Amino acid sequence: MIANPLLQAPQVTNTQDLFPLNLLALSAADNLLENILRPTLTYLGVTCVAMEQLLLGTLLTTARLSALQRNEQAIGPYAITPEQHTEIWDKHLALQPELASKIRGLASQHCFLHNPHAELGYNLGYATAIAWLIYERQQLSIGSHSDLPSLARIWERSYPHRGGRAQDFLRAWRSACKAASPVSA
Repeated sequence: MIANPLLQAPQVTNTQDLFPLNLLALSAADNLLENILRPTLTYLGVTCVAMEQLLLGTLLTTARLSALQRNEQAIGPYAITPEQHTEIWDKHLALQPELASKIRGLASQHCFLHNPHAELGYNLGYATAIAWLIYERQQLSIGSHSDLPSLARIWERSYPHRGGRAQDFLRAWRSACKAASPVSA
């Protein structure tokens, strides 16, 4: 049987055509916070509302960045590159075996061994932990910067992207959190 070309799905020739990702089509911001970000941070021993908000804003913002603003080899909604992922493991987690064990516990049992970078795309808990480590290894003082504009500036200066601005963070946050929710700031 010959397939009807009019019924075939269009081929995506470039992964950049897939971005920006509408993450909120999958889950509301408060649901992401309550069911993924907060449990992941709690598992890691982090209890900081400002860090939860920074990671939620990071997730919302990087998922909305255009392909030109995302790092070229970026994987998943946090847009983490394989190089950044490897650097986290080699230069940060290698020095903290207990934390490394916890982070590894978030990864899938077999797939991580074959393609650890793929976890950044399909395991949001694991990707959240790696995104947290991108901030944590910089030893930022997040607790004292809990208002939304300050978190946006931290994202702009401290999280890897190409030309993203604090305004992108604020726009993504306001778009996602316009309804009253526990994440409103």
